[in-house]
Amino acid sequence: MNPIHFFTLGYYQEYLFIGIIFGIIIGIYAYFRVKYALNKVDLSKNKKLSINIIIPIIALLCCLNIWSTAAILTLYLFLSSVTADVIRIIWKYLLKDKYLNFIPKCHKKGILALIIFAVIIISGVYGMNHIELTEYNLTTDKIDNESYSIVWVSDVHYGTVQNPQLVKESISKINDLKPDIVVLGGDIVDERTSKEDMTEIFKELGQINSTYGTYYVFGNHDTQPSSTDYENGNRTFSDEELNKTIRDNGITILCDEKTKINDDIVLVGRSDGSWEDRIDRIDTCKILNESDLSKYVVVLDHQPVEYEENSRQGADLQISGHTHGGQLFPYAIFEKLMGHLIYGEYHFGNMEQIVSSGLTGWGWPMRNEAKCEYVLININ
Repeated sequence: MNPIHFFTLGYYQEYLFIGIIFGIIIGIYAYFRVKYALNKVDLSKNKKLSINIIIPIIALLCCLNIWSTAAILTLYLFLSSVTADVIRIIWKYLLKDKYLNFIPKCHKKGILALIIFAVIIISGVYGMNHIELTEYNLTTDKIDNESYSIVWVSDVHYGTVQNPQLVKESISKINDLKPDIVVLGGDIVDERTSKEDMTEIFKELGQINSTYGTYYVFGNHDTQPSSTDYENGNRTFSDEELNKTIRDNGITILCDEKTKINDDIVLVGRSDGSWEDRIDRIDTCKILNESDLSKYVVVLDHQPVEYEENSRQGADLQISGHTHGGQLFPYAIFEKLMGHLIYGEYHFGNMEQIVSSGLTGWGWPMRNEAKCEYVLININ
């Protein structure tokens, strides 16, 4: 991992206020927690004061950019310490078991908090390095005497935070499923994927055997302008090179386009909506009004947006990714509070919406929200 990523995985000024609030809260807590830990330590008063001031300042600075590994680790240290405080209080007032007499001492020295912190980090690394199959079974009366299987793979962010071998093993398992349709749902690569890795991953994905082909819809990361990324550097491949590589490997790009499968299913591939408050693409009403709604209409959209409108217009299924299922606690909580779809299966009228957490994750080499997955959807 590039050392610069520890401090920045993209800076957005609109999140600075949140970072300041978190930093102040954690900084104040750190001041009193460190003061308590140093209470009976044999240090001069000036040294204790210096430590008491320096550590809260470091905590505040680490929290300013909430999209950084530094902020996440600081938050988890804070949560681990608070959890240790709660355990200490429970022991003092409810348990006082002689076999648990080690708790006060471990708590004061911070050992208990560090153990909890280690568990969080280890479980997060484990979560990022295990990929599972998630299966959904849907029924429809629009298809006679046939069943179809769709595999959805999104948010690979290849060559960044996950072992590439795990991705290749998942592609092999997808082949074993013998799917009818494969959809690559965007962010297969991102702003930190090298040109070599970009070429490699689409060569691997192009070898998936699917009865009716493999299709691609773009995400917000793989379509960034060549002059922009989150690291003050340039992508090593252009949009033209990306598109050519995808097509050269037998993968069909659907960008506000549709295609019919065996006169039963209509796949409607959407261009990426960028961010939810800046959607600039063909109106969903227009593209669906031009579709044969007597067929089973599947909207493929990297981000889970416009789902209510798609339902009203007669779509039967929408498949999305982008959210990573939150990836790291507590991001999923914030997203849910904002009313966003995060992970799993939702129902809007007669339409199903499936949101995948993605094959990998972005930025941080950890995951403790949802799981790494590829999705199999059986339509019967």
